[in-house]
Amino acid sequence: MRKLILVIVSIIVLAGCAEQKILENISLTTLVGYELTDENELSATAVIRQINQDMESRVEVQSATAETSKWTRTKIDLKTTQTTGSGQLRVILFGEEMAKEGLDNAIHIMKMNSEITNATYLAIVEGDLKELLEYSYKNITDIGQHIYQLIEHNIENHHAVSSTLHEVNRDKLSLVRNYSLPIIKKEEENIVISGIAFFNGGKIVGQLPAEDAFYMLMIRDRTHNGTLQLILPDSTLKKPASDSTDGLPIAIDSIASKHKLKLKDASVPEFDLTVKFDCRLMEIDADLNVEKSEIIQKLEKEINKKIESELNRIIKYSQEVNSDIFEFGEYYRAHVRNEEIDKEKWNELYPQMKVNVTVKTKIIRDGVFQ
Repeated sequence: MRKLILVIVSIIVLAGCAEQKILENISLTTLVGYELTDENELSATAVIRQINQDMESRVEVQSATAETSKWTRTKIDLKTTQTTGSGQLRVILFGEEMAKEGLDNAIHIMKMNSEITNATYLAIVEGDLKELLEYSYKNITDIGQHIYQLIEHNIENHHAVSSTLHEVNRDKLSLVRNYSLPIIKKEEENIVISGIAFFNGGKIVGQLPAEDAFYMLMIRDRTHNGTLQLILPDSTLKKPASDSTDGLPIAIDSIASKHKLKLKDASVPEFDLTVKFDCRLMEIDADLNVEKSEIIQKLEKEINKKIESELNRIIKYSQEVNSDIFEFGEYYRAHVRNEEIDKEKWNELYPQMKVNVTVKTKIIRDGVFQ
């Protein structure tokens, strides 16, 4: 037993030494961005964390241009004192022009790289990608870690769609489904999530503002978090019209939502989409007594109408750009067994699809009085 303990301790010590030796000789690439040049070459900008023998680290940004992503990495290696590794890669960004040309091949290449984890986030950059990464921000010391945390935080709070390499590649390989990616941009000294990009055939075909992310998640996923601001009609609670607003502003905090999809008519195709939404009332005019059950019921009715309108708008937009990111096609294929459905066929059916949206809101409690 004593010999066994000595062997285990020796293995742990040796493993620790091996890890330290590796870190001393490599640079960790935490983020990489790709965009097309005017000459249609591939420009790569990498955020690299250098680690010295004293285990101190610093962040540097390096760029290179070549015909392939592999060669851009080689050229970036020529500018660094240590070999760059992709094992800590957390985010991959793409420029707008590259997204318009198509990302399917780039995603395929990433899946072939065993060093890149499936949990790596993918996103689009609005504007100049290189400028966004190379700019000296006053309050950002590690741009790679900052963007990673920005995306992860907003996904967790349902303010952005999740876009890991695994999820995007799964949608890419689907016979009928399309994928979506968050869009980020530089705003003076800040980096913000500005929208959601819709894809079809690997190419960006449209986008909606980031504020629509929560509605998009209600259509295709369960939610358990997130905040919505809604403007309801002044007539909701017989409140006199305000000069400062176009209606009655309220803020609600989502407790949970779940959706149920039913194929009503396969020939159209036509679906019934029912969303059950439990929420808390967080902000409302202080003059309104929300302790009364009749007022809560009126609020629930108007919230239903408002959310139904927003969900219909987003579904209609996805049909206009012909990008099924909501998995209607997957549900259709699963329930229509005798018909061969592929992307070409679904591209013909999707713009003609009809969806009957019903929202059932329940205000569990308000955040002011209880």
